[in-house]
Amino acid sequence: MQNIVFDLKPTVAGEVLSLDADLEAVSRDFGGIVHRLPRVRVRPLDSADIAQVVRYAREQQLTITCRAQGHSLGGQCLNQDGILLDMSQYNTLQKIEQKNGLFFTAAAGTTWRQVLNAALPQQLCPPVVTNYADVSVGGTHSTGGMGASSFRFGSQADNCTGLEVVTGEGEIVRCSHAENRELFEHVLGGFGHFGIISQVQHRLRKCPPQTRTYTLLYDDLDALVADMKTLTSEERVDYLVAVPAVNIQGLARSGGLRPLVGWFYSLQITVEYENLDALDDGQLLAGLHFYRRVWTEDLPFEEFILPAIPFDTSPGTANPWMDMFLSANPATQYIKLALEQITTFLDFTRTPMGAFCLQKSRISLPLIRLPEEEFVVGFGVYPTIPAAHLDFVLKGLNQISNAGLELGGRRYLIGQLQFDSAQWHHHFGEYWQTIKALKQKYDPFSVLQSPFSTF
Repeated sequence: MQNIVFDLKPTVAGEVLSLDADLEAVSRDFGGIVHRLPRVRVRPLDSADIAQVVRYAREQQLTITCRAQGHSLGGQCLNQDGILLDMSQYNTLQKIEQKNGLFFTAAAGTTWRQVLNAALPQQLCPPVVTNYADVSVGGTHSTGGMGASSFRFGSQADNCTGLEVVTGEGEIVRCSHAENRELFEHVLGGFGHFGIISQVQHRLRKCPPQTRTYTLLYDDLDALVADMKTLTSEERVDYLVAVPAVNIQGLARSGGLRPLVGWFYSLQITVEYENLDALDDGQLLAGLHFYRRVWTEDLPFEEFILPAIPFDTSPGTANPWMDMFLSANPATQYIKLALEQITTFLDFTRTPMGAFCLQKSRISLPLIRLPEEEFVVGFGVYPTIPAAHLDFVLKGLNQISNAGLELGGRRYLIGQLQFDSAQWHHHFGEYWQTIKALKQKYDPFSVLQSPFSTF
């Protein structure tokens, strides 16, 4: 290990760390499921540092994994016995451009909160904002990046207009839809399998001053999904998310005491507006099949768009989160099944869950795999549990994951994954042959680790 440190320190401008405490600090991610200990941790200051480390790793037959804010859920940003590239200090928001188009340029470790804090005072915003703002732009571009407006704008990666990438051979390459397009389209959503994102150029849009959010209560899941399809296909709203709400209706005594559980569904839809007089609640909600309109709230745009969801980072906890994408008809069947099974292995009264939707035509990147129909429903389960309960909970989550796959679903690969070879084949299908060919082209020595590396 000391040879690696001595070799790298004179050749990179950033820090090269090898103390036990420095390595242990990057041995776990937000998921808290996987523990991997690298041999060396490098904090690059620029893309030249990244390229130098990649070339060294190739020569020494070492692997590299990138980590910025460490919010992966299944060890995707961890490395065992190789080099961990810690991008957290490579975090400069370099430019917000308004004259020649609307976009920002940033180093890969820049957080979305940094982007929002700089853009919002200029009445600008990224088209898609995830539910947590302290993740990095490099991280979400490499995984996809979904949000409550993705049914309109696609993933965050779909709104990328240019990248600087370091390939597995240590070459610094600029790419976009017009330049090196093949690499561009596979680094986005590629989890670092083909190249390391060092800089990002990403669309911005003008944002209005105000938002109105309607909270609608449903007692019928089929009606909810039908209304979600109507609202998104007609583009009546700008943001949409649905949340299951448990209703315990007493105890059943036959076969042992157990709670009688029913489910309602809260649908939150939001529209942006310039002028309150232009809003017509009746027209917006016409033809929907909700049980009750619960709440209507007006907020300034900058207050609405900054995610307010708290996350539990207590020591000794794990976050085995998962998201499934399904077509509309099997989605209702799957959600009902998942909710029924979740009551057997999770504290369902304290487990956040949510449903959102996508339009397949808005997702242009080949590595974000979706069902074939245009209207896609996403359903996610986001438990925070004592680490001691992890094996039991993972067994239950894997069962509902397998049920979704059998219904033609596709997993969103940011979550905890325990795929076998058959499940990877199901996920990528015949496209896996293309993935293998591109890996050989851009990372022939398999320096770059990713979730795909185990397949």
